[in-house]
Amino acid sequence: MSLVLNASVRNEEGKGASRRLRHAGLVPAVVYGGNTDAVSVTFKGNEVAKAVQDTAFLTGVVKVSVDGAEQEVIVKSLQRHPASGDVMHIDFQRVDSSVKLVTRVPLSFVNAAKSEGVKSQGGRLQVEAKLAEVRCLPQDLPAALEVDIIKGQLGDIFHLSDAQVPAGVELVALLKGEDHNQPIARIGKAKR
Repeated sequence: MSLVLNASVRNEEGKGASRRLRHAGLVPAVVYGGNTDAVSVTFKGNEVAKAVQDTAFLTGVVKVSVDGAEQEVIVKSLQRHPASGDVMHIDFQRVDSSVKLVTRVPLSFVNAAKSEGVKSQGGRLQVEAKLAEVRCLPQDLPAALEVDIIKGQLGDIFHLSDAQVPAGVELVALLKGEDHNQPIARIGKAKR
C-alpha cells in the first residue's frame, strides 16, 4: 500500500487526554514493536477516516511517518465508537521486512452463487470463519485469502486447506498438523 499516514508524538496520555484529542479532531494511537520503545502518537481524524475505507489499510503493511521518520507497521487493533463508527484509537505494530510476521487476514468466499449446491440444489453458503492466521514476510502479506466455492455441492464442507494461499505465505493452523484443518464454510440447506 502506498499510503503514508503522518503522525505527531503526543505527551499526554490517559482517558481525559484522549477524549480532548478526539474532540480536537485527532485520533490517538500507539506504535510499538521491533527494537524500539512504544511511542504514543496522534493522527488527523479525516486522514484516518479516509484510510480505513480501504481494506488494505486494515490487513496490509502501512507506512507511518512519526515526525518525519517513516516506519512500516500493521494495524493490530482498531477501536471504533459504538454509535458513530468513528475510529477512537489504533494500535500499530512495527514490522521488519526480513522477519516473518503472524497476523490474521480475511477469508473471501467467491463463486458461491454460481455453485451447483446453491444454484440448483437449494443450498446456501454458511460461513463459519471470516479470518485465517497467516505467517509470512511483510511484503508477501495478502489482503485476503480466496476460497473458491464454484464446485460446491449441497452438504459440502470447506476447510482451511481449501483457501488459495500465495507463495511465501503459510497458514499457521496447518503448521500444527492436519488435525488443525478446521472447517471454514459449508453449503447447507436454505431455511425457508
